[in-house]
Amino acid sequence: MTNMFSRIFRRSEVSPRTIRVLSVEGGGVRGIVTGHILGRLEAALGGRLREHFDLMVGTSSGGISVMALAADKLDHAGQLATIFNVRSKDVFRRAPNPVRLPALLRGPRYLASGFLEVATDVLGDGWLSDCKTPTLVTSYLIEEGRLKLFGSVNEDFDDDYKLVDVARATTAAPAFFPPAQIVSKAGKALWGVDGGVYANAPVLQAITETRRRFGTDVSIELVSVGPGDSPITVKPGPAQQWGGISWLKPAFDIQVHALSEQTHDFIRDQLPKVRLHRLAVDWNSLPRALRPTAGLDDFRPRNLERLDEGSLRWLDNNDAKIKAVQSALVHAALT
Repeated sequence: MTNMFSRIFRRSEVSPRTIRVLSVEGGGVRGIVTGHILGRLEAALGGRLREHFDLMVGTSSGGISVMALAADKLDHAGQLATIFNVRSKDVFRRAPNPVRLPALLRGPRYLASGFLEVATDVLGDGWLSDCKTPTLVTSYLIEEGRLKLFGSVNEDFDDDYKLVDVARATTAAPAFFPPAQIVSKAGKALWGVDGGVYANAPVLQAITETRRRFGTDVSIELVSVGPGDSPITVKPGPAQQWGGISWLKPAFDIQVHALSEQTHDFIRDQLPKVRLHRLAVDWNSLPRALRPTAGLDDFRPRNLERLDEGSLRWLDNNDAKIKAVQSALVHAALT
């Protein structure tokens, strides 16, 4: 029997000519930044943000954001910034390390219980099928070795997952949190880690799913929201002495940053039916005093203050970008 989940994600009989898609990146505490951007965009558009999109896709903290928006768990999108600011200290609750092992030898840095407490407060007891706008959230399944798109229009027509469980699966960053085991309504168990290890900026997945749902000939207005990053730099002096362990984090950061840049450049230059709108803070355009650290788990008050004030300053300085996206989405809704 067709359930609510299948009704939400079934293929439309008549596809609109222009499809509006929102993609939100991860970033840990930098969800403050994406929350402010989404809040400013919602204020410009009027009504609920989800009403202006045909599909919403998110990874990690971006996955939580799109689920909260799609399931009407917030009064307004700007609340996301406040949640990531105020509750980050509860999310990143240190795991015990009684013998003081070094970071590379001990278990996950943080307890899953702190995250689940916050996720439950935000998302409640709802299911993916409660989303009022089609919503995709990424995770990487470690037992199966593949990307998982929770809520995909091509999967799980007769299955469903708890919003808080999907939130755990999309944010279980390796070394930060333990892998997440989640069980569907039908009893299917999966082990997932943070979708950012595969698709921190899930724009290609968003385009693929849009074309599968609405057809390959549609035009797409794609709004990609991210916290923004500064280029990853390494001092050559110390780097000459580094071995494999020392290079682990910078090499991973460089790879994630480069992949995001290349992906957005490819979409912008090679996909003529996709009109890309990139909303991400250029931190180098702001005074040094407003630039945050690179730590995704840096919830020290001064860093949170910089994320908050810096993103608002950038939005004030780039109001034309928000207005351009507003205009494009309004026009797309009329086609």
